[in-house]
Amino acid sequence: MKTYQGHITSLKPSQVFVFGGNLQGFFGAGAAGYATFGVPGNVWRRFNYDEWPVGKQGKWNVKGVAEGLQKGTEGTSYAIPTVTRPGAQRSIPLARIRLSVLRLYAVARQRPDLEFLVAYSADGPNLNGYSAEEMAGAFALKPLPPNIVFEEGFAKLIERTWYVATKELQT
Repeated sequence: MKTYQGHITSLKPSQVFVFGGNLQGFFGAGAAGYATFGVPGNVWRRFNYDEWPVGKQGKWNVKGVAEGLQKGTEGTSYAIPTVTRPGAQRSIPLARIRLSVLRLYAVARQRPDLEFLVAYSADGPNLNGYSAEEMAGAFALKPLPPNIVFEEGFAKLIERTWYVATKELQT
């Protein structure tokens, strides 16, 4: 499994920033907000994001595109819906998030020329209300495309999830 360290702050032309978002495509905080504004934090008010029209490009994403590949002004991203609307924690079941991850993996297989950097970490809070362990379980789907890249601590959680699942199947 490929990994990276730290926070993603820049992208090469062949890299895609993968983040969790909402079904409205309103990306104002967390990793989604970073993909929009290029700065950390819940900063959408500072940028008057609520006044942006649907379709306006952010740094790496597009307002209103709730799922899939999108091209921003400085790079490419991929949104995975993890909540129905901003602040609605745990509003999309993990089983449905897994389906979105499967779609991401299918796109990654179709685009071997791209490297998909998943912006989840083992220690950071998730605005979607799920723990890092729960989110790792959503990504622990095999076969894993070789061009999917995880933060190293998150990759360890995924590996632990695979180990536990394998042990459970053996008993």
